[in-house]
Amino acid sequence: MASFEIMAGEGMHWVKATLHGDSLRAESGALSYIEGDVAVEAPLPSFKQLLAAVLAEEALIRPRYQGTGEVFLEAGLGNFHVVELEDEEMILEAGSYWASDGDIELSAYREPAWTSLWTGEGLLKFSTKVRGTGKVVVRVPGPVEEVRLSDSVYRTEGKIVVGRSSSLKYTVRRPTRSVFGYMLAGEGFLKSFEGSGRLLVCYTPYWMLRLQEMIRRD
Repeated sequence: MASFEIMAGEGMHWVKATLHGDSLRAESGALSYIEGDVAVEAPLPSFKQLLAAVLAEEALIRPRYQGTGEVFLEAGLGNFHVVELEDEEMILEAGSYWASDGDIELSAYREPAWTSLWTGEGLLKFSTKVRGTGKVVVRVPGPVEEVRLSDSVYRTEGKIVVGRSSSLKYTVRRPTRSVFGYMLAGEGFLKSFEGSGRLLVCYTPYWMLRLQEMIRRD
């Protein structure tokens, strides 16, 4: 399997992937440079993959790198987090996928319409689903903490959860039991994750990204 290392310098982070006769996939346009005997392939997607990519607002083609050498992916102001999958499945927020071992399966996942509607993301919200055994690199706005749930519930307001085990039940609820209490609380709807599995949680985005978000809003 490919090995991934998160590099840092000058306030930036980037990913270094090392191949020993194996392969990896990466987001389209993520490549910075290659050292060694590594071939790049960009297979054409099937109609189903094409449709899923358009609906999920994800890259249509994710190149495959195969051989022996080092692949360096582009730097950014945010951060990257490596997730280890053991014959399991996770759902990543749209735009979070960055790279993965070649054997990891990628597909689009449609969130429940009612849940997406109440979170303000419309009736059709698609995420990226990764499945298999190997490593997945996630692009995130800051440091990530992996929260493990064991037949328990985790609730949050906002978009701090960037990935979750597909085994977790995902719903949206009011922060209070009554509608009147909800109106007085001044809080939005809470995203609820219930069951057993993992959450990838980014509590604190880096200040530079937060500043960029504020500028865009203005």
